[in-house]
Amino acid sequence: MPLWLPWPLPSGWLFSGLRLAGDERTGTVATVLALSGPNPLPEADPLSLLEHTGADLLLVAEQPGVGLGAHLAGLTDVDPGSVIVESSRHRMADLKLVAAGHDAPLWTVEVPAECAAYVGEAAGVWLWVLLWPVHAAAVLLEPFELIDTRDPGLELDLPYGAPSPRLSPPPTD
Repeated sequence: MPLWLPWPLPSGWLFSGLRLAGDERTGTVATVLALSGPNPLPEADPLSLLEHTGADLLLVAEQPGVGLGAHLAGLTDVDPGSVIVESSRHRMADLKLVAAGHDAPLWTVEVPAECAAYVGEAAGVWLWVLLWPVHAAAVLLEPFELIDTRDPGLELDLPYGAPSPRLSPPPTD
């Protein structure tokens, strides 16, 4: 299962978390890498100007049917397959990133959360790109490639930030 990281990191962004999903029987079936950084368009988000809030980026890689990306985006569906099939029939991809040297077309997904959500396929699994606030998607215009941190020979010196609240489990009652 890929563990995607934009490299080089967008200016001012920090590694802020990692989560894996799976068990001993199935192995890892999903990964999430979190980054936090400055909101690239604070003027587009009045709340950001008032509270000096930053931005969050989650990169999710998951096998079909897992549903972690959909859950983090606030959706009730498990798999984006029908959204992608329908979108790709009627329109070009909304965004293209390079993942492990290959183009990864991504389509916008309508989500109830206050985030920008894109989904597509990279390395044979679903790739979700989730950003808060919505206008933080402007960071995707910066030049970077998604690298798989599992690849041998990588020597990365990542700047670390505070843990992302986007990866915290929901409170239990």
